[in-house]
Amino acid sequence: MKVSTILVGALAAVATAAPTSTPAATEKRVAFDLGSFNNFGFANQDLQYLLAINNFDLQAFAQLAAFNNLNIGGFQNLFVNNQFDINALLQLQQIALLSQLGGLGIFGNFDLSSLQLNVFDLGLIGGIGGFNVGSLIDQSLIPQIQTIIQQTQISSVVIKKE
Repeated sequence: MKVSTILVGALAAVATAAPTSTPAATEKRVAFDLGSFNNFGFANQDLQYLLAINNFDLQAFAQLAAFNNLNIGGFQNLFVNNQFDINALLQLQQIALLSQLGGLGIFGNFDLSSLQLNVFDLGLIGGIGGFNVGSLIDQSLIPQIQTIIQQTQISSVVIKKE
């Protein structure tokens, strides 16, 4: 048996075993209050700055929650709290990755309700997650950071059918 035949067979088995939704995949499945997520605007200036310069697609992130059952409840504090620590950066990285993959359409009709997020355990060094990264930012940069945030057009998030 050729290696390519074995590989195609294995990939076909994985594809058929993956959870998918019903044919009505573009139907909104989950309702959530954008206001409880600060309308996907970060309360923390430094996180808002990172959003501005990296241009994360929060629309795609919201679409994953609404249409693919992605449980985003664990990210609520990231948007409403004014904290800029290592834990916030780890959560922001998850949002960035999910947004990019969602924007590419990779998740398609997959049901993401069983996806476990925010399970990164720092173990015995867990206290380091609360380290205030903002304390490392030179205070003289704050006016420039504010200017960049103000000049960057951050699009609002609207839940819609794809």
